[in-house]
Amino acid sequence: MRRIRTGVRYWLALSVLSAPLAAHAGVELSGFGTLGAAISDQDFIYQRYLDDGGTLNRDSLAGLQLDARLTATWGMTLQVKMAPSAYDDNAWEPTLTWAFLSWRPSNDLLLRAGKLRLPLMLYSANSDVGTTFDFARLPTEVYSLLPTTDLKGLSFAKTWLDHDREWVLEGYLGQAYTEWRYYLRGGLEPIFSPGTMFLGYDMDMVGSVLSLYSGDHIWRIGLHRADATWDQGPVPTRFPFVPLAPGMGYYQISDAMPGPGVPYIDQYVIYLLTLGAEIALPRDFRLIGEYGRRHFENATTGPDTSAGYLAVLKRIGRWTPYVYWAGIRTDESVLDHIDSLNRNRLPDFIPGAAAINASQRVGADLLSPYEQDSWAVGTAYRLSPRSLLKAEWMHTQTGRLSSFVDTPPAEDSGGRQINVFSLSYSFTF
Repeated sequence: MRRIRTGVRYWLALSVLSAPLAAHAGVELSGFGTLGAAISDQDFIYQRYLDDGGTLNRDSLAGLQLDARLTATWGMTLQVKMAPSAYDDNAWEPTLTWAFLSWRPSNDLLLRAGKLRLPLMLYSANSDVGTTFDFARLPTEVYSLLPTTDLKGLSFAKTWLDHDREWVLEGYLGQAYTEWRYYLRGGLEPIFSPGTMFLGYDMDMVGSVLSLYSGDHIWRIGLHRADATWDQGPVPTRFPFVPLAPGMGYYQISDAMPGPGVPYIDQYVIYLLTLGAEIALPRDFRLIGEYGRRHFENATTGPDTSAGYLAVLKRIGRWTPYVYWAGIRTDESVLDHIDSLNRNRLPDFIPGAAAINASQRVGADLLSPYEQDSWAVGTAYRLSPRSLLKAEWMHTQTGRLSSFVDTPPAEDSGGRQINVFSLSYSFTF
């Protein structure tokens, strides 16, 4: 009920604010939305919502945005979005996604303060507006490297013109609260319960992105840092191995288990390197590629991960068919460690073996490993300048482990073949 009342307040706020502003400033009220249906050929859940029962939750959303020009140099933007909750797999909730003041002292400098969208990837700023990209959905492997896309803070954008090229340097500084989602195949009561679990983190973030626009080409590089503090206290850096006999032992994932103790630190220090390019090719072809490298500086419990995708698109009248490959890999040495933890078992005759064996699976799930590849073939059909119809088939193959898969109890996420079929309608007004 609280979420519903909060949502009503958000939507009313836009209408209430727009009335007085309209008398004193140029006000533009716009909206966007996507109605998306998707179904897979598997009975387990993939990417939070996808299974053989079908869902509207994976891609559907709606939003309103108010842009007010307060003076010649000052402006204000508010954006409200209604979508599946980021913190509950079974609920929708409204969020105030944007709420910032902007100041443009000159044509080549823009300053913002408030709740902002992070300039992480090529399509991060407009990832909720389905009419701005041709994919049925942006490749999850890349666009999930950080669990948040927004922060409360400050940003700047500085532009330089160099003949027919335009350079844009963006920077930001701020804070965000987010919850990382985990799926545990089994529990370790009373510490961990089986199923979906969300752990909250406060994040201090800073980053910078340099973009080059040259004709129809875009080149982009960014470096970002996030200091993530768990809202329940210190975070573990590793799970120490406790030997019981030659070739036999277990990993201690909690101080409640016998062992030397799990080492803790106050926060994770996370770096993210991003690269992107969109290149116009002859005969109306386009090549789009992005790469992200996530590095945990001070812990092995936050696995280093690389992800990327490469797409080829061709415009044919109102149609834009495309094909892309996307992949995500946890570093090999870290993946070996997580795989060993996942497969580690004590013989049944050892006292407490069942509980210890369950803890090993829980520990592997908490480390969020990734090894998978996806191929997608799809098309977008532009019904009008403000509406787009999309269809896509995507085939995903997991390697040893993949945390995108909610694996049934006593099974592993590796070695899975998943086909996903998607149909969506996106619009703006």
